[in-house]
Amino acid sequence: MSAIRGDDAQLHKTIEILEQRESKALRDADVLALQTLWADDLIVNSTANLIAGKQILLEMIQKGRLRLRAHERRPVRIVTIDNIVVVTGNEVSQLISETAELKLFTSYMNVWMKRKKNWQLVARHVGLIQRAQPEPPQ
Repeated sequence: MSAIRGDDAQLHKTIEILEQRESKALRDADVLALQTLWADDLIVNSTANLIAGKQILLEMIQKGRLRLRAHERRPVRIVTIDNIVVVTGNEVSQLISETAELKLFTSYMNVWMKRKKNWQLVARHVGLIQRAQPEPPQ
């Protein structure tokens, strides 16, 4: 990979921080943080073959239909194109549903866009790599 210019390096660090902040907000079901981090026109294509926008996802979180016990995000590549930043990487999540718990290993692509001086997540795609039973609590 080629060297990152100083201004791109700072931007990439900012986006890495936002990636982890959004990951933590998902894990903690922090709807207030997600309302700020997610653009109003956010579109997500998930492993459940669900294509949803911000309001549907926030409602799922608020009603407990989308709950995570654990969520670890590992960005692998960050690419800047004008006022858009594309992040690709891997995630490990422990999803809690009404009937079961699943451990999901996924790849993801997040698209961040700068609007009104703030970076917001505008698009996300999550691809399933593997589904497994979680380890029992220790």
